[in-house]
Formats: sequence, structure tokens, C-alpha cells
Amino acid sequence: MAEGQKIAPQSLQASITAGLGTFATASCMKFIPPADAQYWVGAATLIVPVIGYFIAKWFSAIDEPEGLTQYKARLNKDLVHQKKILEDKHIPEEIKEGIREKYTNTMLKLATANQDFTQQGLVLEE
Repeated sequence: MAEGQKIAPQSLQASITAGLGTFATASCMKFIPPADAQYWVGAATLIVPVIGYFIAKWFSAIDEPEGLTQYKARLNKDLVHQKKILEDKHIPEEIKEGIREKYTNTMLKLATANQDFTQQGLVLEE
């Protein structure tokens, strides 16, 4: 398996499938006429695991490590403060010049945050 490839945890997939299966079966029993309900329940038992697999795979794809989320949040917070300083008319131009450099560096770090973060944590290259 590739290093960065993520798979859905089996417990997550099982939970999603169980929840969807229960919902689909109960819906079939309640809303479909009793004569047809058995066929729809049978179809649901075949379709629900496939849907559960794709939902679990999607969830796994959008999930990111907590450390990466915190790192991005700190960078975004830095950008907000740096932008406020750059827009302030009362701050001298020489200070703003240093902040512009920091702002550019922060933008680059934010743009490459996913590349810089590994399973072991943040990898910074100086």
C-alpha cells in the first residue's frame, strides 16, 4: 500500500453500514406496502454496505490529522494578525516591510502545510 494512502477504518465502516441498514430497513417496513417490503429490505441489504463503504472512504479522505489542523489554524491566525498590521496606518513603513516578509513566508507555509506534515509530525526544512 502506498505511504500516504488512507483507508477507512473497519469500525467506522461497520458503524455506518449498521446505521444505514437499520434506517433503510425501518423505512422499508414503515413506508412501503407490506407486499413489497420484503423485496426492498432484501435490496437494502445488498445496497447499504456499498453505500457505507463509499461514505467511510469519503470520511477517511477528508479527515486530516489533529496536528495538521492545529498547525493550519495557527498559520491562519498569524496571517490575520499580520494583515491587520499591514493595514494599520500608524505603523512605520520599515516595520511593515518586515511584516510583509513574514506574511509571504506564512502564506508559503500554509500553501505547503499538507506536504510538510507527515505521520511523525511537522517536517520543517530550513
